[in-house]
Amino acid sequence: MLERLVNLQATDEKIVSYQKEEAKIPEELQGKEKSIEVLDKQKAEIEAEQEHFQNQVSELERQLDEARESARRFQTRLLVVKTQREYQAVQREGDSARKKKEDLESELKEIKVEKNTVGESLKEVQKIIAGEEAVLKEESKSSEAKLKSLRKERVDLEKTREVEAGLIEPGLLTRYQKVFNRYRGQGVVKVSGGVCYGCFMTVPPQLYNQVLAQGTVHQCPNCGRIIYVDES
Repeated sequence: MLERLVNLQATDEKIVSYQKEEAKIPEELQGKEKSIEVLDKQKAEIEAEQEHFQNQVSELERQLDEARESARRFQTRLLVVKTQREYQAVQREGDSARKKKEDLESELKEIKVEKNTVGESLKEVQKIIAGEEAVLKEESKSSEAKLKSLRKERVDLEKTREVEAGLIEPGLLTRYQKVFNRYRGQGVVKVSGGVCYGCFMTVPPQLYNQVLAQGTVHQCPNCGRIIYVDES
């Protein structure tokens, strides 16, 4: 009966192992998806910044067109003024318009440089996102195949477990299952030299002698695991 328990535990441990693998696969994919979400957010922020610079460029270009038109008008007015005083006044206005035009041109140039820098950053992020999405697509395909294989093997093991569990006395099976669930494995452990290999505590000498006799099934008084002597 103990040998059957040991075999059942080996099967249960494999099933738990497959369950962990199955759970880990979608978690890894979710981690990759979250990474892409972070990049998408970064991309949206850069796009918003780029739009801000584009609006600035459009506004500066509009003001610059007005400044150029004003400069041309002042140039035309210089041809029709009649007095030196009027000429000087128009010339001062024209100089102010030209200065404004030059300032706008300088500011526009700086904004365009910043806009281009942001544009390069956007291209880089888009490239990274495309790469990450391609990797995710491949990993999803591979993970789906792996998950399918793991599930099949686990189902086969669960069928084997049903057979193995059917060979064990119901009361003993219940005791084993309770301990196995408690420790998520190792419901049955060997005892050697009077030491339980589940909790590594010494079992009472009298109990150890009873385990050696192999007459009945015993549990470690410290951890509650079912204990046996490994004769190999």
